[in-house]
Amino acid sequence: MVAGMLDSLISAFVIVFIMMVILFRSLVFGALAMLPLTITITFIYGLIGIIGKDYDMPIAVLSALTLGLSVDFAIHFLERSREIFKQTNDIKQTFDLMFDEPATAITRNALVIALGFTPLLFAPLVPYITVGIFLASIMAISALVTLLILPAVMTMGKRIVFK
Repeated sequence: MVAGMLDSLISAFVIVFIMMVILFRSLVFGALAMLPLTITITFIYGLIGIIGKDYDMPIAVLSALTLGLSVDFAIHFLERSREIFKQTNDIKQTFDLMFDEPATAITRNALVIALGFTPLLFAPLVPYITVGIFLASIMAISALVTLLILPAVMTMGKRIVFK
């Protein structure tokens, strides 16, 4: 069952990428939308490997949740930055405006969801504790990647991103 969940994760990753390309009507923005998701999944699985936890059912379920949660912040960030850039035509001004209201909303959303899962840390069953820790981590990591790494990559590749 766990091997099947891993196959599902890989195929869902590909499908989400295709959906992002269609949503943004751009291969570049589709790839950018996958950046927080890719880094979050890599970090979480790396952490799981480092601490020596097996790929079990709670971890497999978390993988599926990561797909939806991590890409959500990127969609909002990319769409708003694209909208703002059309108005300003200046990348510095775009990110100044992005780190006002939209970044605050993304941060608050991530905090509320991450804090919402922390009561699971006090659950009597270990799988619930695992889910609580990893979901809070997923939210924090994906929000940080969206707000720190995504703008950096967009700025470095501004000629390709904002052509």
